[in-house]
Amino acid sequence: MTVCFQKRGRYMAGFSYLLNPKVVEEGHLAIVLPNIVDLPKSSCKLNLFEAHIKSDTAVFGYTSVEGKQKEFRFPLTGFNEKYLEQFI
Repeated sequence: MTVCFQKRGRYMAGFSYLLNPKVVEEGHLAIVLPNIVDLPKSSCKLNLFEAHIKSDTAVFGYTSVEGKQKEFRFPLTGFNEKYLEQFI
């Protein structure tokens, strides 16, 4: 699975990881990530909260059960406003 953050269609940051096939087969999928993700190949750290704020789309790429490459685009427009509403 890949996760990519984009701003106006341009790549900002992202990472990929393997999912446990047994969990995927059973249909139970939950992804829990810390706010700071270590990216070992680039020896960098990615702040997921900052990536949400600076981007306008999160793209999730995956392989379907049928073996086809697919992606799901999740719009982040208005994320800042909705987050800040919680504290007002």
